[in-house]
Amino acid sequence: FPTRRSSDLPFTQPRKGAEFLHKAHQLLATAITYRNQQRHDLALEYAYQAGLRTAAARIAASPVAHRVRKPTSAWAQLRLVGADAAGWADALEQYSRLRSRVGSGIEATVSVETVDTMVDLVSKFLNSVEFDNDDTPAAA
Repeated sequence: FPTRRSSDLPFTQPRKGAEFLHKAHQLLATAITYRNQQRHDLALEYAYQAGLRTAAARIAASPVAHRVRKPTSAWAQLRLVGADAAGWADALEQYSRLRSRVGSGIEATVSVETVDTMVDLVSKFLNSVEFDNDDTPAAA
């Protein structure tokens, strides 16, 4: 009898998106825990990871997920989803360089204000994806 491809199965992408959102919540909670412990480097990393998982959930719920040729960057893929998603990509991607510099030891410290801004931004992005509203960030 015929074999089924994953694309033939109903709800494949929504389930995957839900998994990404669940992981994003866990990562964001960990970021907040590290922030409260004044481990701002780890808080930034976990908040950034939460943002990436949220982006993956948004991408999974869009036609971009099915594209054969797409950019490798999650932020670039998110921009392909639409104007609202592009706004989130622009706001969150700006933390990529800092995250990389902190992770490699080039930057030794991250301010609590930066962490708080990142956590707030990711929280709003997560909310917008979960509740499918287009509340894009004005400017970050």
